[in-house]
Amino acid sequence: MAIGIHPDDVEIGCGGTVALCAARGHDVLIVDLTRGESSSNGTVEQRAAEAADAARILGASRVNAGLPDTGVHSADAAQIRSLVGILRAHRPDVVLVPHADDPHPDHAAGALLARHAIFLANVNGYATDGAGGKQVRWKVARALVYPGRREVRPDAVVDVTAYYETKMSAIRAHASQVTAASGSLPTPLTDPRFLGVVDARDRLAGRTIGVTHGEAFELLAPVALDDLELLVRREP
Repeated sequence: MAIGIHPDDVEIGCGGTVALCAARGHDVLIVDLTRGESSSNGTVEQRAAEAADAARILGASRVNAGLPDTGVHSADAAQIRSLVGILRAHRPDVVLVPHADDPHPDHAAGALLARHAIFLANVNGYATDGAGGKQVRWKVARALVYPGRREVRPDAVVDVTAYYETKMSAIRAHASQVTAASGSLPTPLTDPRFLGVVDARDRLAGRTIGVTHGEAFELLAPVALDDLELLVRREP
């Protein structure tokens, strides 16, 4: 599962990893917390269609939590319960979450909301609607933080070189957000340099592991090892 605040966040931050996992046969679900109804450009309907197209390009499924754009709050009980319900319904082993150090209030709050929901999804006494009315807890095995407007301190870098054009195609699918069309308002995403900035960031991450493009992640918790051999990458 990859959680984004607005449609397009996942594509920009970790779209290559989503595409890689999907191509290897994993079921991947993108969860957009909001519909982006307060965006400077694009209607809700446009953004929904673009999000569906981008998910198809990546090979992922997609759902929207329907939280209020510009109104995401990490301590809102109803918003937490909504996301816990999604986690318990879909039962992901690995969850990719946004960076909490972000100047956009929704991004910062949504990142903390995701962390709260991941924790509470495994609390048996925390009630959400489950199958047959039963409350079924779910423990996420691993949560990884992807970058947003702030870079992560990389604990892991995924080689996404083979899936990089797929990632860029998925970002371009959000045309209302990344295209400086007639009548659109200027934003950081409509800046013609934006895709180049994303490419440069991912090239830098890739360079740290000796590949062309990489996506960097920060671990929310240490990885348990019983053999250092697991850290050794063998050349084919």
